[in-house]
Amino acid sequence: MPLPVYNEDEVDYSNRLIRDEMRYNKGALTDEHQELLQNLTDEQKAVYKKIMSAVITNSGGFFFLYGFGGTGKTFIWRTLSAAIRSKGDIVLTVASSGIASLLLPGGRTSHSRFVIPLNINEDSTCNIKQGTPLANLIVKAKLIIWDEAPMMHKYCFEALDKTLRDIISYKDASKAELPFGGKTVVLGGDFRQILPVIPKGTRQDIVNATVNSSYLWPQCQLLTLTKNMRLQSNANDTHLEELRDFSNWILKVGDGSIGSSIDGIDKVLIPNDLLINEYTDPIASIVESIYPDFITNCNDPEYLQQRAILAPTLDMVESINQSDHTYSALEHVGVPVMLLRNIDQSAGLCNGTRLIVTKLGNQVIEAKVLSGQMVGRKSDK
Repeated sequence: MPLPVYNEDEVDYSNRLIRDEMRYNKGALTDEHQELLQNLTDEQKAVYKKIMSAVITNSGGFFFLYGFGGTGKTFIWRTLSAAIRSKGDIVLTVASSGIASLLLPGGRTSHSRFVIPLNINEDSTCNIKQGTPLANLIVKAKLIIWDEAPMMHKYCFEALDKTLRDIISYKDASKAELPFGGKTVVLGGDFRQILPVIPKGTRQDIVNATVNSSYLWPQCQLLTLTKNMRLQSNANDTHLEELRDFSNWILKVGDGSIGSSIDGIDKVLIPNDLLINEYTDPIASIVESIYPDFITNCNDPEYLQQRAILAPTLDMVESINQSDHTYSALEHVGVPVMLLRNIDQSAGLCNGTRLIVTKLGNQVIEAKVLSGQMVGRKSDK
């Protein structure tokens, strides 16, 4: 039977998702791409050329960019995104956590972008139907970048693989045999860091849940970065050697070459007022008179989730009622805090976002974002 003819150059501007992904300033991205490209190291350029070759030839490919913190993975994501978007094409940038997605240009969480089920198993697929705006967006995408991949269960990647094969093979049946339907997909991360969380799982359960235990891994091309870019500074930096020693120590801990191999649980005592004592500009004698519900409900997870309370680290939240002090960490302007709920991702306000308190009102807390693309931006919540 005759096959339908598709014009791949046509853009469905009635699709809001596609319009949003093509709304970037091409001229500004072209300049940014040239600047980023000049600052790539030889090691990073090799990775960049390898991935861009697969994108330009439309040959597809499954890559994993492996490198410890500071080797420039995020820098490569920015360079690839600028290169593709400056030509009017679409690149989907996702991360395994909300806070990591804020570091990516146009980033989203992987569950949000690909509608991955929360309770996932080996038979799960993404909740994306043929012909929907999201399905058409994925078909148009030239590249998919997934950062912090090692912390996700392998079933998440396998669900996306099965979904993409189904969606893309609708137009080209030969794509059904290729990983991710022949789409160019790049994962990134460091296996020394957090691996998938398996409730009551053993070491073997955790290792078996990682992406390198998936049926997709034999078809993956491994790319590596080994040069720590954070140590590239002037020779006169008196702290450079200290930073280098600390970086090497962290790598040895991750490799298991130092430290004890005995698994166990230990308790680390952190003074509640460790940060509070650094500040001497209180705007109220006691916070209890301003935020009484925080003191009485700080150990209630449901209350914190409903109110999206700004609080210090969870350990400090849990210990407030156990301490001898009658204050909260929100008593001073300038105290670092953490947001405990997704409020507005486009404004950089999601679970795990670090902020610093700049003003305390009777009903409103003003804080400045400390990380991500929205760094320095103030928000009233």
